[in-house]
Amino acid sequence: MFKFLLLKKRNWKIGKNSTSVEPQDVFLDRLSREKEEEMGISEQKMEIPLPRWVLQSFGLTVFLLLFLLLGRSFQMQVIDGQTYESLARRNVSVIEPARVLRGVMYDANGNQLVYNNVSFDLYASSRRLENLDFISTFLAEIIDVEEEDILKKLKTVEGRERIFSDIPHEAAIMIKIREEDFSGISIERTVERYYENGNILAHLLGYTGEVTREDISKNPERYTLHDYIGKSGLERFYEENLAKDRGSFRIETDAYGNLISREEIDPISPGNNLELWIDSELQKKIVEVTKSVLEDIGSSKASVVAMDPRTGGVLSMVSIPSYDNNVFSRTGDKELLNRFLTDHEGVFLNRAIETDYPTGSTIKPLLAAAALEEGIISPEKKIYSPGYLDIPNPWNPSSPTRMLDFQAHGWTDMREAIAVSSNVYFYTIGGGHGGQEGLGIRRIKDYLNLFGWGERTGIDLPNERKGRIPDPDWKMENIGTAWTLGDTYNTSIGQGYLATTPLQVAVSYSALVNGGKVLSPQIVRAIKENGETIKDFEPEIIREGFISPENLKVVKEGMKMTTTRGTATRLSWLPFDSGAKTGTAQISKPGHYHNWIAVFAPYDEPEIMLVVLVEEVEGIRASASAIAYDVLNWYFEQKDEN
Repeated sequence: MFKFLLLKKRNWKIGKNSTSVEPQDVFLDRLSREKEEEMGISEQKMEIPLPRWVLQSFGLTVFLLLFLLLGRSFQMQVIDGQTYESLARRNVSVIEPARVLRGVMYDANGNQLVYNNVSFDLYASSRRLENLDFISTFLAEIIDVEEEDILKKLKTVEGRERIFSDIPHEAAIMIKIREEDFSGISIERTVERYYENGNILAHLLGYTGEVTREDISKNPERYTLHDYIGKSGLERFYEENLAKDRGSFRIETDAYGNLISREEIDPISPGNNLELWIDSELQKKIVEVTKSVLEDIGSSKASVVAMDPRTGGVLSMVSIPSYDNNVFSRTGDKELLNRFLTDHEGVFLNRAIETDYPTGSTIKPLLAAAALEEGIISPEKKIYSPGYLDIPNPWNPSSPTRMLDFQAHGWTDMREAIAVSSNVYFYTIGGGHGGQEGLGIRRIKDYLNLFGWGERTGIDLPNERKGRIPDPDWKMENIGTAWTLGDTYNTSIGQGYLATTPLQVAVSYSALVNGGKVLSPQIVRAIKENGETIKDFEPEIIREGFISPENLKVVKEGMKMTTTRGTATRLSWLPFDSGAKTGTAQISKPGHYHNWIAVFAPYDEPEIMLVVLVEEVEGIRASASAIAYDVLNWYFEQKDEN
C-alpha cells in the first residue's frame, strides 16, 4: 500500500497555474512526513553549492586583511621598532631634573638678606586628565578660583603644565591627600625668593624670573621650563654659583601614570651662598638720609657709593628712585609691579653704575695729580683768578670767548685751588694760558684712563657703563666738528662732553688716598659651600705707581683744606678729620645742577670713601654735603659703639 502511495505521489503533476489543493494531497503529505521521521531523514537538507565567484571574493578579502596585518606588524616592530620601544619605556621610566635650591646672601655682618620660601604649585597632565567637571568643582571650593576658569585651563592643557601657582598650604594638603581621586592633577613643592629690605637693596641683589626659551636653548642641561633664573643684580651675575648644577631622579610609573618609585640618580647640589661687603645697616641709613634731603630740596634722583679704599669692597650702593624686588615673586603685588614697569623715573636703573654724568669740579684733584706728575707746575705756584678766563678770538679780537669761574678767587696755589674749586686755575693747567703750559686733552685723557675713567671698573654687577672721555677724534666722529681749546677747558672742569659714573669717581678717589692703587670694586667678599669658604675675593689692583706718593700727598692736603676753609666746611663739624671735593655740574635744565661730593675719612688712615650725587638740584646748594655729613657722623658713631 505504501509503495503504491509513493508511486502515486511521484506521478502527480501540479500545473503552474494550479491554485487548489485536494484533501487527499494533504493526507498523503502528512503520511509521508510521519514516515520520514520514522526513518530519521526529516532533518537532512539538500546542499546547494555556492557560486565560484563568492568563494574567490572571500579568499581575496581574507588575503588582503592578512597582508595588511602583517605589513603593519612589520612597520611597528622593524621599521619603527626603536621609536615605539622608547615610547614604551618612557611610559614606565622617566628621567626628571630636580629643582635647584638657590644659594642665599649675607651682608658683611652676617645678616641674611635673601631667603628661599616654600610654596606649592598645581600641575595638570593632559594624558591622564579625566572627569574635568568633577575636578574643577572640587578645586574651585578650596583655592578660591571660579570653576569656569579652572575648567577652561584644564581643557587647554598640553602635556604637563603648571596651571596654578602659590596654592595655599591647607589647600595643597587637601589636594595631595585626594590625588588618587583626581586623575591627571598633582601638587609640586617649589621655592621662591624673598628679599629682606627689598626696597633698600633691590639694585644690588636683583631678582629672579622664569627662564625664557633663549635661556633654555643656551643651556639645555641646566634649565627646563618653569625654572627660575637671575634676571638682574647679584642674582644674575652669580647665577652659576647661586644655582649650580641640578640633580635628577628616575621616576617609574604604571600604565595609568601612578608613581611606582622615585630614585635619585644624580645628587642634588644646593647653590653656593654669597657673603657680601655690603653693610645693610649703612645702606638703610644712606637711603633714609638721602630721601630726607631730596624731599627738602624738591629733587627725586640720587646715587651714593660707599667703598673701602683699602680693599675695594663696596660697603653700600644706593640708587634713588628704587623698587621692591619682592614684587617679582609670584606672590608679589602685581598692581605695584605694573606701576614700576610704567614708571618714567627709571626705578630699575642702578644710577651708580648704569648712568654716566658730567662730574663738575670732582675732576680737579685728578687733574692736579696729573699736572704734578707731568711736572708742568709746582704745587706752590699761584695762578690769578679774576672770575673768568678769556680766550682770544682771532677773527674778532674785541670779542674773546669768556670761560667763567663761580667767583673771583684771586691768587691761588694748587692746594687752595682744590679747596675753593677755582675754575680758572684748572682751565690753565688743563689747556694752558698766559705762559703756563697745560696738559692738553691727550694727556688729560691718558691720566683719567689711568684713574679708571672711560672704562668699566669690573664690578661684579651687570650693565655697567664705560663713561666717556672726549678727544678730537671722538668729537669729529660724533659731533662732526673740530676740537677747540674751549673743549679742553670745559673738560678740565668736568663739563662739556665728559661723562662718568659715581662708582668710577669712588674708584679713582680711593686711588688718591690709598697710595695710588686703582682697585677693582667688589660687592661679594666670599663664596661659601656648606658653610666653608671656597673662594675669598682678595683686593685686586688694576694698576698702581703712576702717581708718586709726594704728589698724592699734595692733592690729599688740598682735599683736607676743602673741609676746613673750602667748599665743604660742614664736614669740619665732624669729630674726626676728613678730606673732600665738591662738584657742581651744569646740565641742560636751566637753573639746575648735578651736585657732587667725594669724601674720605678718617683723614690719616681712610676707612671709607663716600661719593654722593644728587641730580637736578635747583640753584647752588650743598645738598650732597648734607647727606655725606649725616652718613659719616652715624657711621663712625656705630663703629665707636661696637
